[in-house]
Amino acid sequence: MSRRSRGRDGADPAALTVAVIGCGAVVEGLYRGPLRALESRGIARVAALVDPDPARTAALARHFRFARTFATPAEAFAATTPDLTIVTSPPGFHMEHSVAALAAGSHVLCEKPMAVRVDDAERMVAAARREGRLLAVGMTRRMYPCLVEGRALLARGWLGDGLRFVYRQGQVYGWPVRSDAAFRRATAGGGVLSDLGSHVLDFLGALFGAPTVRGYADDGQTDGVEANCRIELAYPAAAGFVQLSWNQPLVTGLHILGSAGELRLDPTRIDGLWRRPRGGAWEHVSSAAAWPSDLRPEPREGTPRTHHDCIYYQLVRVLRAIVHGEPVPVGGEEALDVVRTIDECYRRATSLLLPWLTADEQAQIDARHWKARRWLAA
Repeated sequence: MSRRSRGRDGADPAALTVAVIGCGAVVEGLYRGPLRALESRGIARVAALVDPDPARTAALARHFRFARTFATPAEAFAATTPDLTIVTSPPGFHMEHSVAALAAGSHVLCEKPMAVRVDDAERMVAAARREGRLLAVGMTRRMYPCLVEGRALLARGWLGDGLRFVYRQGQVYGWPVRSDAAFRRATAGGGVLSDLGSHVLDFLGALFGAPTVRGYADDGQTDGVEANCRIELAYPAAAGFVQLSWNQPLVTGLHILGSAGELRLDPTRIDGLWRRPRGGAWEHVSSAAAWPSDLRPEPREGTPRTHHDCIYYQLVRVLRAIVHGEPVPVGGEEALDVVRTIDECYRRATSLLLPWLTADEQAQIDARHWKARRWLAA
């Protein structure tokens, strides 16, 4: 899968070409800055912008002077041969667009959630294997220094045994949308679990390994998606629960308690790690975790300080995987495990218990629950 550097030994290789499928809020808010940084440093060049809305591609093209604009992936791949395609279209299109890019000979970085259905995710993995191309999934929190330090502490057994955890994340939904597609189960597949849960389950998996779902409940009704959910999970050496919300601010964080100490991680802060030995005081743990910042065989390295930095370093690591055959932060097989866990949650779904309701009111909520009404994704 690697591609040899085209420069002299030790010199920067020639810029790789990038296509972007889906030119909406994800690119504008998250990827535009890191991609511009890659262009300014001669590491990559955006060659194609794809979106059915010409206003979106025109607006984004103002920032990338080499980019051509296209309405469909087929048009883009007929006219360009990108080294990497970044798929940031709505999740329901991730499989279709990723498989098209792989078939065109491009490596793929697909935004999370990888797919809305397990069979779609499996098709993506199979296509990458068949075409001999990389499939990476954008789990940006893998680049967080706090996660690197947390994994190191767990690997050293610093917390002891009998690990228990609580993970909460919630805020009022504020992502810009142009339709109600994100809030209908037939088009989105799910709500807060699929959205925030993709990051959360990957974060926990990076710390603890493969989970078993012990229980799941949400508040999705009729053909709508859930705004709140609770997941009970068991890992080989840890167990606990996750609470997620799209409509209420929660005190976001992961608290892990073991026989010898405690950890607190704030997954919204890349340096958010605190530890306390049993009977001791809390202390903030700084991390000097560093990632390659260019494509040289012996690269300069840097420590991310912002979420946009993490996206930049994630992109560099995917590009280095293309050039040097190095591993990607999260590959298709690993991301498929997250999709399977989400699917298992939905298979087990029950109505979320709301203790402030009367028994009659709770019964009415239960009767409208999407699983009870058999409103399943198309």
